Amino acid sequence: MKRDEEAQVHILEMLTLFWLFFMSATFLIRVHVPDAPSVAHDASLEIAGDDAIRYALGLDAVLEGDSRLEEVLNDGQLDEACTLLQDSIAVGKEANCWLTQNSGVATPYGRTGTPAGGTVTVHHLVIVDADAWTVTLDVWARGGAA
Repeated sequence: MKRDEEAQVHILEMLTLFWLFFMSATFLIRVHVPDAPSVAHDASLEIAGDDAIRYALGLDAVLEGDSRLEEVLNDGQLDEACTLLQDSIAVGKEANCWLTQNSGVATPYGRTGTPAGGTVTVHHLVIVDADAWTVTLDVWARGGAA
């Protein structure tokens, strides 16, 4: 008779433990754990900036040079270079353009704006004759969302 009583106690213990684990799991599932920020937003901004620079490098030069961007940089038309890049940004996104010649200080050219949200910075090195130009675009989504 004692063995039957011990078996019943073990069954009650197992049911209690199962119930305790089940309730613990239910509690943990209900705890709000925020998702990690999506990298898709940043990737779309980076791709938009990279595409704009590649587009400007792919345009044929009007007079001389390998591309339109290299031509305007070589002629010192820095506002026009940045306007060319900013006009090439994908729809729904905007960018500030910064240019640096050789080891100089980065200076904004073209239209400048204030981002409404997070930005992604895209850099590209453009070699024109003996000069190394660093082209930088700070890209953000218009309105601050993707």
